[in-house]
Order: sequence, then C-alpha cells, then structure tokens
Amino acid sequence: MQIRLMTNDDAPDIANVLNIAIGGSIAHFGTVPTSCDEVLEDWYNSSETYPWLVARTDDGKFIGFAKGSAWKTRKAYRWTVESGIYLAAESQGMGAGKKLYTKLFEILTLQGYRIVLAGVSLPNDASVGLHESLGMSIAGDIDPAGFKLGEWIPVRLYQKQLGDTNKGSVPGNIRAVTSVWEELQNE
Repeated sequence: MQIRLMTNDDAPDIANVLNIAIGGSIAHFGTVPTSCDEVLEDWYNSSETYPWLVARTDDGKFIGFAKGSAWKTRKAYRWTVESGIYLAAESQGMGAGKKLYTKLFEILTLQGYRIVLAGVSLPNDASVGLHESLGMSIAGDIDPAGFKLGEWIPVRLYQKQLGDTNKGSVPGNIRAVTSVWEELQNE
C-alpha cells in the first residue's frame, strides 16, 4: 500500500467513495451526490492548510482517503482540526484505515495542530474501533444529530491531543502541508 498526497487524478475515486457513503449509508451526512469538480474545489481551497491523503495498492487501485479540515472558523480554534476517512468497501477491515489515519495524524502533529476531532455516526462498530484503536477518546454524543435515510442518527465525537495543551503552552503557526510532506520524504 502506498500513501501519498492527493493529486487531481484522485478526484474521481474520492467522489465515488463519497457518493457511495452519501447515497447508501449514515457514514456521511451529505444527501446530494458530490462531483469531481466539488472535490477538487474543496481540495484546492484547503490543501496547504489541511492534508488530503490517498491510499492505493502497489498496482494503483484506490483504497481510500483521509483528510483534515477546519473544526470551526473562529481564530481560537485554528489549532484544532477535524479528521475524516472513507475507504472503498473492498478495502475495509484490512488495516488500511489505521495506516491512513496514522500518517494523517503524524502530518497534523508536525504541522502544529494540537487537537484532532472526529465524528462517527452510530451505529458503526468498525469506525468506533478504528478511532479508539488510535487513542482517540470519546468527547461526547450528540443524540440525535441529523436525519438521514428515514431516521434520526446520533453522532459520537472523538478527540485526541496531538501536542501540548497545558496551561501556559503557546501554540505556534500552522505549517504548510507541502513543507511537512517534503520533510517526511527526506527522512
């Protein structure tokens, strides 16, 4: 398995995996299919601040993707990031999610983020297991959080500290994704 930063060529696969989640599951709260252009626009607008990682098999088959995004827009939240991950159905349960998230969290930490949050729609034992296996703790449940597929869906919020949040610690600037990625490639 290869994990790398997203490129333009990944947009169709990402849109496809998102549309499967949007159309037939509670894993994504979207209700309208997304397009490659929308995926690319989201990526273009955030890719220097938030990493978008893609996993592929050695022969190039799409496994899934993970990304960071803004948690809230107010300035005091700038060191808190939300994570998201979606895997192709045939790639679930094989450890790919843990590898993708581990790399994502490594990059986020090196960028200077201090807290990562994730929302998991319930029930979803696989996603709960993934987040807890990475040391994320339950921050709380929102029950109900949204209405999809004819029912009210609860969401469990998870969090993990990536850096020092002790009283008196002053966070620095958030580093660019490409800078951190190049640093990791040169190790």
